[in-house]
Amino acid sequence: MVVNAVVKTYASDPNNKVYIFTTAEAADLIKAQDNTSAQIEYILMGEQESASDFLARTHAYQLDRIHLTTVTKYFKSFYHFKTAKSCKVFFHFHNIELWFESSVSIQAKRLWKVFSNYNKEVKIIRQLKYSLKDIWWDFYRKKFIRKVASDGTGLIILSEAQRYHLNKYLNASEAIIFPTLIFEPDQHQDLSVSNTKIRVCIPGSVSQGRREYMKLLDILEAHTEYYSANFTIDLLGFIPQGEQALFARIKALKAAGLDILYYDYFIDVKQFDIELYKSDIILSNILIDDGKGMQTKETAAVYHMIRGAKPGIFPAGFTLDEDFKDTVVYFDTYPLLHNVFVELHENRSRVQTLKAAAMQVSLRYAPESLLKRLV
Repeated sequence: MVVNAVVKTYASDPNNKVYIFTTAEAADLIKAQDNTSAQIEYILMGEQESASDFLARTHAYQLDRIHLTTVTKYFKSFYHFKTAKSCKVFFHFHNIELWFESSVSIQAKRLWKVFSNYNKEVKIIRQLKYSLKDIWWDFYRKKFIRKVASDGTGLIILSEAQRYHLNKYLNASEAIIFPTLIFEPDQHQDLSVSNTKIRVCIPGSVSQGRREYMKLLDILEAHTEYYSANFTIDLLGFIPQGEQALFARIKALKAAGLDILYYDYFIDVKQFDIELYKSDIILSNILIDDGKGMQTKETAAVYHMIRGAKPGIFPAGFTLDEDFKDTVVYFDTYPLLHNVFVELHENRSRVQTLKAAAMQVSLRYAPESLLKRLV
């Protein structure tokens, strides 16, 4: 997602040439987002090529700047990676906690959550192997981030809330705020204008471990007749195999007459955008107890608001940047979320006001506007 945002932003100036160093698999995903113009050139990592050799191939190009958007497991190679002195390097933060806190602690918490919600779909050996690998990688992950903090690398973050947390570890006062998703005026369509019911989009993987679905379904089950008459609920994300309990409740609501959309397959980016454009408002159903922790890495719902030019509904404890103050409705607890839905249904003009404000915000996140942040 962030690669598309960076590429489209630089490509908005026809004088720029953009090189994408990536794998063949990732290149297909990036190209699917209409990144195939003559301005863009793909340099693909060979199947047997080491990460260090691949990074060294950047030296064959006269690059003015490099954006490190996806470091994944190659921390040692990125730590030793050197660029020309004239080339400005930017590093994109996603999960701040991952870079500065102990991997042993992070993985212990992760495994506790996985096994405390254990079901037969959980692959114990796979989970343990993942945690052990992550702990092994952490030595060079920490060396790499210390290098980033000291060598003049440009820092890119997702929000002011992230800046606040990052400042605990390094000086983030000059960090640039740049989203993972951007608004593309030429592609955007408002497909919500003919909605007779309020269509609520809940983007992302349908997993209780990541978001609060159980309490949301409690609301829908308690007021099924009301929501059937007045709302469409779009669970815009894949339902994993391990979420059969959720899936059963969702299908039962569907059978009871609720207009609830769900997907038991991976949704490609084109279909995702179309379904997003059909929505009236986006619900961020983060786990409220984890609200503070989420601020170290942000929630994707914010960027889907940008992408779709849609307003949002968020838990009251979640901090959003000033840009979004006129586009968001808050709820204190999940039982009180029902009151928000009722208020929006009874005051449809407020929904339209929120949508108009959301469009004005999204225009600030179009490529031409974002380019000014980077150059």
